[in-house]
Amino acid sequence: MTPRSLDPPFGAFAFSGPLEAVRRTAALMPKNRLGRMCVSAIRRLVVRGRSGPFDVEVFPSVHARLYPASNRCEKRAVAGVQFFDLGERMALREACLSSSSAPFVFVDLGANVGLYSLWMVSVARQAHRPFQGVAVEPDPETRARLEDNLAASGASGDVSVAPVAVGEAAGRGTIVAHGQNRGEHMVRAAEAADADTVEILTVQEICARHGIARIDAMKIDLEGHDEGALRGLFAGAPDALWPQLVVVEAGKGDDLPPVVRLCLDNGYRLDRRTRLNALLTRASRPS
Repeated sequence: MTPRSLDPPFGAFAFSGPLEAVRRTAALMPKNRLGRMCVSAIRRLVVRGRSGPFDVEVFPSVHARLYPASNRCEKRAVAGVQFFDLGERMALREACLSSSSAPFVFVDLGANVGLYSLWMVSVARQAHRPFQGVAVEPDPETRARLEDNLAASGASGDVSVAPVAVGEAAGRGTIVAHGQNRGEHMVRAAEAADADTVEILTVQEICARHGIARIDAMKIDLEGHDEGALRGLFAGAPDALWPQLVVVEAGKGDDLPPVVRLCLDNGYRLDRRTRLNALLTRASRPS
């Protein structure tokens, strides 16, 4: 496969020197409420009056071309990325560094523009660990941004991109766009009148297409289809495809959502909950 290249090349949309200096001060902010407030003010200052794109280093050795006006996660990554899902990223980092797998295999379901996948590439590079990723993103424009970010980071050979949606069973779907945030685009079952549809595959079918026989860690953010995707995985996937670590959206409520209970019923242990996600590790597989 010919590596994707950016046009124009990365750096064409870099911040000016003074604005880049201001942007970088966000990384110095403490990880507390005051730090978050300062980072928010810095973001507003550096992007004021401009919708993007902006070319930045998001994590050590990896880069992104960000469009913060239309996507909340891209806005969070423009400055102060240390606040971006810190607990989740640290859990994934520890999973990679403590694993004996070679390569460490990470599957990113609902990859958006690839920030989780980029983080894992950065972790593996710093640790000199072999790494293989699959980033699944059905929306064409969002997927193009993901592919651009992998190209900007020289990571297209480390992370394969799957242009499909994920479900409990194979089928066809159509994308329902969210007006303000690309990260909240959803996929519903396709109807006969739908002109533009996307392929829906199970996790195991996606892995088979990309030569994945083992999953070490998985992030799932499928805007309502997380439970179905995992139900299909637990019902039909071989043992090696059951991830050792699962990061899945769990919401803000005190009660455990059905997707977390599904994981618990299938031998996973709830390690902790963050602001929006649950971190689960595999304890055993039910007989």
